[in-house]
Amino acid sequence: MRYPLKLAATTLLLALSGCALTSRAPDFNGLKDIDGSDAVHINMTKAAIHFAVVQPFIGDASLKGAVRDFTQEAKKEGAERVRIVQSNETTLWWILPPVSFLFTPKFTNVAGEALLAYDDTTPQKEMESKAENLKAD
Repeated sequence: MRYPLKLAATTLLLALSGCALTSRAPDFNGLKDIDGSDAVHINMTKAAIHFAVVQPFIGDASLKGAVRDFTQEAKKEGAERVRIVQSNETTLWWILPPVSFLFTPKFTNVAGEALLAYDDTTPQKEMESKAENLKAD
């Protein structure tokens, strides 16, 4: 009786692995990035099962794969550039040895800003253009 329950739990775990959870925060109350761009904050967490700790098996929670998916999400938001402010990888090789040495749960988090079209109307740019006009006179 316990074996089918364990098998069902393992199958469910494998079916739910390899997913990405993405959250966005686009409301900056009208504030702009330091260079005048509009920004959307994106936080992405990927979960996957890797084979022998390093090889993606079900999903890809490597940093390379998480950054690739993060930039795809940023493009969907209309971003021209990104600024990654934080990333973290958690490898749970120790959770259920020796099984987890072969099938290793892994989580990767990438957070950053998707910088939208550059707006050349920041106060600094206005002051620079006024200064250039005064120099020209």
